[in-house]
Amino acid sequence: MKKRSGLTVMLRLVGLVKPLAGFMVLAICMGLIGHLCASFITILGGYTVLALLGLDAPLPLGGIFACVLLFALLRAGLRYGEQACNHFIAFKLLALIRDKVFRALRKLCPAKLEGRDKGDLISVITSDIELLEVFYAHTISPAAIALLFTIILCLFIGSFHWALGVLALAAYLVVGVAMPLAISKLSGDTGLQFRTGSGALSAFVLDSMRGLPETIQYAQGKERLEEMNRRTDVLAKTEEQMKQNAGLNSAVTNTVILLFDLAIRI
Repeated sequence: MKKRSGLTVMLRLVGLVKPLAGFMVLAICMGLIGHLCASFITILGGYTVLALLGLDAPLPLGGIFACVLLFALLRAGLRYGEQACNHFIAFKLLALIRDKVFRALRKLCPAKLEGRDKGDLISVITSDIELLEVFYAHTISPAAIALLFTIILCLFIGSFHWALGVLALAAYLVVGVAMPLAISKLSGDTGLQFRTGSGALSAFVLDSMRGLPETIQYAQGKERLEEMNRRTDVLAKTEEQMKQNAGLNSAVTNTVILLFDLAIRI
C-alpha cells in the first residue's frame, strides 16, 4: 500500500470536522477574541503608565481600569467556551473514529489478530485514537487562532511604525513556522521508533499471554520476562529521548522569543 504523507493524513482528519464546523468556527472566534483580550490587558497596562506620567494616552485612567476588568472577565469566559467547544468536537469525533475502527475489526476478526501486525492493531485501538484528542482539541483551532492573531497584531504593531510590524511578523514566522520545521527535522524519527516499539511490545505481550501454557510447560517464564523487560527498557529510553528533545526545543524556542522581544524593544 502506498504510504500517505503527513499532510494528506491531516487533511483527511480535518475533513472529519465538517459535520461539527459550526462548533469549530465558534471555538476559533472565542479563542481569537480571548487572546486579544489577554494581549490588550498588557497593552492597557502600558497605557496606564503613560497616563500616570502625564503623557498622551488613548483613554483616561478610569476608562483603562474599566477596560482591563472587562477584558479579564471576557478572557476567562471565552477561554472556557473555546475549550468546551474544542473538547466537544474531539470527543464526538473520537467516538466516530472508534465506531469506524471497530466496524472494520468486526469484518477482520478474529483472523486479523493472528497476523504479525496485531500489536500495531492494539496500539491503534488504544493509544493512537486517544492521541487524536490532542489534534482535534489542541491543534486545529489554535492553529487558526494563531494565524488570525498574527495578522491582527502585526497590523496593530505596524500602526506605530512599519518596521516594528515587519519585525513582529518575522518573529511570528520564525517561532511559529521555521522553528517547528527545523525541530521536526532535528528530532528525526524518534516518534516513529517509539510508535513501532510500542506496537512490537503489544504484540510480544499478546503472544506471551496466548503461549502461557507452553511457556510454563517448557519453563521459559524467566526468559520471556527478561525479554519483556528488555523491550520495555528500550521503549523507555526512546521516550526519554523524546522528552529530552522536547525540553531542548522548548529552551531554544524561549531563547529565540526573548531575543526577538529584546530586538523589538531596542
